Amino acid sequence: MGKTWDSFVPGPAIWREVYRVLKPGGHALVFAGTRTQDLMTISLRLAGFEVRDVIEWLYFSGFPKSMDVSKAIDKKLGAERKLIGLKYNKGRAKANVYAGQWNIESEFDEVTAPATELAQKWDGWGTALKPAHEPIIMARKPHDGTVADNVERWGTGALNIDGCRIGTFKNDKPSGLHRGTIADYSPKNPDDYKPPIKDALGRFPANCVTTEPDAFFSKYFNVTPPELCKKASKQDRNSDWLGREIGLEEKEGGTTVASIKGQMKDLRVKNPDYERKVPKYRNNHPTVKPTDLMAWLCRLVTPPGGIVLDPFAGSGSTLVAAKREGFQYIGIEREAEYVEIAKARVG
Repeated sequence: MGKTWDSFVPGPAIWREVYRVLKPGGHALVFAGTRTQDLMTISLRLAGFEVRDVIEWLYFSGFPKSMDVSKAIDKKLGAERKLIGLKYNKGRAKANVYAGQWNIESEFDEVTAPATELAQKWDGWGTALKPAHEPIIMARKPHDGTVADNVERWGTGALNIDGCRIGTFKNDKPSGLHRGTIADYSPKNPDDYKPPIKDALGRFPANCVTTEPDAFFSKYFNVTPPELCKKASKQDRNSDWLGREIGLEEKEGGTTVASIKGQMKDLRVKNPDYERKVPKYRNNHPTVKPTDLMAWLCRLVTPPGGIVLDPFAGSGSTLVAAKREGFQYIGIEREAEYVEIAKARVG
């Protein structure tokens, strides 16, 4: 998003400090970019961490940022392309709503024909895929002895599987994400034992997290999956840990501004009188994570009464989630404007 603090991955020196303050067996969940995931993993390994897994957060709502190679060729050759039609752009229409722009013409992309032979050859080719997932590297400080030894001595080193199970479908309706509602059944006669019902147990948590309605379930089963981890909504990003609106002044920013600037550029050239409006947020951090997702992640690796540390706290999404889950928390953030937002969100 053009922010200098997000220009590269944190080096091993920073992760060594994280490693130092963690107890043996303590976990780190590190969001990374798809193009720099390898470097982030190496940085963690050089700091002493074991890389245990990668959780893929699928969200299916990213904006494509691909360059049209055919258009680039014609532009380079100075050839003018012929307008042959308009194509409805759902993503742009959505951005226009966020920006307060109601000119329906701006919801369509111009479709032009290649003007040169070389452009015709490369028509339909681009440079990037639509972003739809974000890797979360799961690293762990090595155990002190066996897993059992480490859990007994330090209270760390395990994953809260039952507390993070995904609700199954009951009567064709999703039961949602829950903390593992296993039936409390302790019969006096072992022969009377009955295993917990499937709906109570929930599905084993996977290293791929997604519940977008049109992703898989609705296509194959004609049902809506449990709600968990879309991109952070405006209500979510502007709320405190109890879901109340934070009392800060609204500012320009957020996840849609960069996209809107690019998408509205051509419209402003054609219509000089057009005044671009950008959305305003009380929380204008560009990469706010959904509270429900962060709560699930905190619950997965944090033991009861544990402390959640976020050394890149941003606007406080991790801290909000930790507080909501009943954990203690420590957040570190170098940008003063985001510190104020985080303070308001955690109360």
